[in-house]
Amino acid sequence: MILDKPPLPGDEVDLAPEDAPPSYDALDNVPPPLPRDEKAGPSTSHHQRLPHDEQQQPSPTTGSLKSPSALSNKAVGKRPASVSGSSWFNFGPSARAAKEVRSTIKGLLRDLVKQTDSQGAIGVLESCADACRAYDVSLSALLQERSVEGHTPIYWAIINRPPEPPRPDEPDIVTALLSHAAPLSDSTIDELRLACLHTSDHGLFQRLRRSPAFAPLSGSDEIILGGNVPVDDIEVEDVEGDEAGFIANFRIPMFQKRMRISQEINLEFIAKGRLWSFKFFVAKHSDPRLGHHYVGAGSWVAALSLLPHSPPTYIDSRLVIDDPRARTHRVPSQPHPSGPPTSLEEAVDGMMRQAEAESAASPVSTSPRDQPKPRIELRMKRSEQLTAPTSMRAAYYPAIHVSLEEDVRAKNLQFKGCPYIEPDGSLVARLEARLVQSESECIVC
Repeated sequence: MILDKPPLPGDEVDLAPEDAPPSYDALDNVPPPLPRDEKAGPSTSHHQRLPHDEQQQPSPTTGSLKSPSALSNKAVGKRPASVSGSSWFNFGPSARAAKEVRSTIKGLLRDLVKQTDSQGAIGVLESCADACRAYDVSLSALLQERSVEGHTPIYWAIINRPPEPPRPDEPDIVTALLSHAAPLSDSTIDELRLACLHTSDHGLFQRLRRSPAFAPLSGSDEIILGGNVPVDDIEVEDVEGDEAGFIANFRIPMFQKRMRISQEINLEFIAKGRLWSFKFFVAKHSDPRLGHHYVGAGSWVAALSLLPHSPPTYIDSRLVIDDPRARTHRVPSQPHPSGPPTSLEEAVDGMMRQAEAESAASPVSTSPRDQPKPRIELRMKRSEQLTAPTSMRAAYYPAIHVSLEEDVRAKNLQFKGCPYIEPDGSLVARLEARLVQSESECIVC
């Protein structure tokens, strides 16, 4: 007995004529498959093979491949299906060509950082940028790759930079390299610090620190400060006659506002072959920045530390802050009409004339409220050598800490109307230091 076959799920669905599979009669005109090279990979099916006129199109190495779905649908005369993206295999330039471009540009960058002609070097750099755009190669990644003797091309550009700063109208290859390398990675920023340290180029280091690419603002700082990097002026000078001494002069704009909102101000500079960090920050509960030094939460703290790549050293220093009213515009000393003084009497006479000239140039006030306050002096010393951390990302830096609460005048720096703050809100201070083991008194003039 023959039973009728029950319908299977899906048999009741009626296919549209254009969706039905081709009949056997339609396959009679399909040519047989071409012989296939076993090393060439799997063969394509009949319905994916292009008609004869479309087989004359350029090979995938000279043109972009279309989506396999689109090719299949076109071969059987159907409307292309909707797919996400323009193509499955949109390679663009071939991988081999891009690899050759990367190799060529690495060689050009190696030669570029050895050139002394900034104009010619910048022309080569722009040509490299054009080639990278044409072949979809990241010039930023190549500039930050340590491909030249273990360092980045930017490092060598700083090392070979002329000692004299370029004129305003003269192109600077370091600036051009940084503009093409942005955004900079932490590793690249560390390389820039190292290059400036190796050349003792404090001026270039300060220029780099004012760049958002080198020292980006935090989210809150960017909103509050309008996206501008506060320009902290830092000047370093050696002490005449003292090879171990230096003075770092600071001018910190918006000091109180930044301390209250950002709660940290970091000043970095190069002095005596070392990278230094001088910070003002607001202490927190269990603050890792303090190490074993205890300071009450909410206190304003000053800290001095070394940065990576700096050799250890002893240091004896003090932070000095003068009342702005005590700083007068000094009159340049005039040479004695008959030459250098030949006697004590002539020397004293010249000093008296200089004092009279300065007194005449300074406004005279008899009001006690207008008299300058005594200077703030905070001793910052360490009996052991100060050492540098191994990384900029270290949680704790060996540092010398001093709380502003320890000085009756220094603690007023956090109050509105503090006489030690400039009328524009800036704080002017200086760090006087000697790289010697601490003694009873700091010997910095």
